[in-house]
Amino acid sequence: MLKQYSATLTLERACLSRSPNHRAAHCVLAAAYAQLGRIDEARAEAREVLRIEPTYTISGTQKLVSVFKHQEHADHYFSGLRKARLPVPPAGTITLTLSV
Repeated sequence: MLKQYSATLTLERACLSRSPNHRAAHCVLAAAYAQLGRIDEARAEAREVLRIEPTYTISGTQKLVSVFKHQEHADHYFSGLRKARLPVPPAGTITLTLSV
């Protein structure tokens, strides 16, 4: 994303046109819309994330995602997810489940 919101919106919408239940694409859209101040659209995407994966939390994603070269980029992305109101579990309740 790296603050290139127009390109991000275009790419993620194209992804969802082919795979409407792609959770990660909905997450990226939620973060992008939130960072643009388009909170209603961000929250709509957050609802889609939770429809697809009801147990989704930002903290779970933070543990699994390591694609950011710079911490500031990760911070910006997760800030967008929080603005979209995706859930963050209370301290001490984070669980990590991996399936192979």
